[in-house]
Amino acid sequence: MSQVSELVVIAQLRAKPGQGPELLSLLSDLAAEVLRTEPGTLRYAFLVEPDTDPLRVTVIEGYASRAAADAHNTGVLTNYLPRLLELLDVAPVTVELQPAEMKVSTDDEAAVARLSV
Repeated sequence: MSQVSELVVIAQLRAKPGQGPELLSLLSDLAAEVLRTEPGTLRYAFLVEPDTDPLRVTVIEGYASRAAADAHNTGVLTNYLPRLLELLDVAPVTVELQPAEMKVSTDDEAAVARLSV
């Protein structure tokens, strides 16, 4: 079995009606603390579906390793989780992804760069 060296998590959040601005404020505070204290967190991006109420947010998280993802899940996130869950209309939906084991051959360096997440 190969060891996972990179991990991506995609989470879908839906705020309670009218709670979108407060959710984004909380996520802004969380993101700043995560990026400051978790060196194994390589990407922590928040994307919104415009003009939605309840606001829908997709979170893309990238971790250097399984250990880094575990550290995130037991780290500063735990301080924000109670309030985060209060602001959500439904429980977050998450998907965990890792790089596919496949060989890609091309002479175009730009094409190869687009393959990475």
